[in-house]
Amino acid sequence: MAWPAIAQSHLKSQIPMKQFTLPKRERLYLRESIGELFANGLTFVVFPYRVVYLIKKADADDLPDPEKQGRCAMMAVAPKKRFKHAVDRNHVKRLTREAYRVQKLPLHAALEKTGQAIEVAFLYVDNKFITFEQTHRLMGKAIGRLQRAVFDAAKR
Repeated sequence: MAWPAIAQSHLKSQIPMKQFTLPKRERLYLRESIGELFANGLTFVVFPYRVVYLIKKADADDLPDPEKQGRCAMMAVAPKKRFKHAVDRNHVKRLTREAYRVQKLPLHAALEKTGQAIEVAFLYVDNKFITFEQTHRLMGKAIGRLQRAVFDAAKR
């Protein structure tokens, strides 16, 4: 069943669908960046996620190349210690990335407003699976905490 033409035009005019993607430049993949994040990053817990983040100033020399990584680079981690099967680890990472992808816009707006960049790692620390609805709700809390951290860092 197709959407009526008026509904399609209304949906297209509100938010461009391109914003809800998670391209490679928004993923944390460089070994040096990951090492720096875990060495110098700050942490907080929104159970079952431990969030490690590092905020960088826009005028810093060590800011990543925008062609390689965006203003907000993220990674999802599901440890082998907690999930023995790769399919389970991939499932947890997929849910985490999807929840982040859908809710990332407020964080990106805060970064644009303050002129900063952030690197984030979401580490899953529980042994049990949670539903996508729970993941979505908890990711919203984590992104809210990250937004506050970005605005607090801009004040300093």
